Amino acid sequence: MDLVVTTMGSLFEDTVGSSEAGSFISLVGLVVGEKIQEEYLQVSGASQLDRKGMVDALLDMKQRIGSDFYVMDESEQRIVLGNKRCPFGELAKKCPSLCMLTANVCGHLAAESQGYARVDLPETIAAGASECRVVINLDPNTSGGGRRYHRRAWA
Repeated sequence: MDLVVTTMGSLFEDTVGSSEAGSFISLVGLVVGEKIQEEYLQVSGASQLDRKGMVDALLDMKQRIGSDFYVMDESEQRIVLGNKRCPFGELAKKCPSLCMLTANVCGHLAAESQGYARVDLPETIAAGASECRVVINLDPNTSGGGRRYHRRAWA
């Protein structure tokens, strides 16, 4: 499966460019995030994941796909996750837009759980770092880069 996703991402990047490939992969990440959320809500029997449930779901899901995510730092305003192993391995370096899957899954789950999230990936294995760092900001009043996510109005 990793090879299929990575090959798909590489083909998109080669055909339409990295930005457009990232946009498409972002959509895939949102759909995956929704499916993961549904699964965890069904298992928990809750209508919404609390903060701990959201963090646990992210770590569990990432472990299942072959990553090694862990909590580096956590406060009321943000959660910082580290990752020592990319599920796409060295192939991610050929298709760094695959990181949008991580950003969108994290952003979707955090926003649905907490109401708002802004996700930034300041370091990624795909870009040559020794490990990934995923910063999930939960306070809409803070400034900074990254993608913004909001709880769906119909949820």
